[in-house]
Amino acid sequence: MPRSVAETVSLVNALPKPLSLPCFVESLARPLEVHATRSVFSAQPATGKRSPRIFLFLGPNIVSIVPEGVGTHLLEFGEQREDHRSLKAEIEFPVTHELTPEAPYERLLFSENFTGCAFCHAQEHQDLAIPNVRAFVSQALRPVARDHVGIDVMQAELLACDAEVEAGRCAMLDALLSWGTLIEASFPEDMATFGN
Repeated sequence: MPRSVAETVSLVNALPKPLSLPCFVESLARPLEVHATRSVFSAQPATGKRSPRIFLFLGPNIVSIVPEGVGTHLLEFGEQREDHRSLKAEIEFPVTHELTPEAPYERLLFSENFTGCAFCHAQEHQDLAIPNVRAFVSQALRPVARDHVGIDVMQAELLACDAEVEAGRCAMLDALLSWGTLIEASFPEDMATFGN
């Protein structure tokens, strides 16, 4: 289980190429803690409860995916730090070659001094402990409870999914839900929500 951005890069590099995002998700050990939301307030928005934004809790390494829409090709990171802050990173799929340790941070840079994440995640500061790259930590945010989508809803969407019509969406749902045990996870209640 990759518990950090660096460990995720190592796992991605160890898997056969080209590597799709569904194949990466399928490779993750189970049981797997997940939390899904229908919220559209994100650079990686859900497209309703039929295709929620899905957070995968890999210890302190919380990553997110979406089955369709904007961001389907991205694995987003919020590696948790103290005081509900998180290290932000991103990997674009499919991955066709070995990633450098710096690659997940370089994609997020909006300018030399901040990332695109800073528009929604406050108090962004460079993490000087990560060498050779401009990596940033900022406020972590949780989805609001009313937008929660349960594992049972996602299982029903998988059963109803027509792979001939929505191949990519069905592949992502299948990679997540077709084997092993999923467990409903929760964000800390004292973590801010979007807009607070």
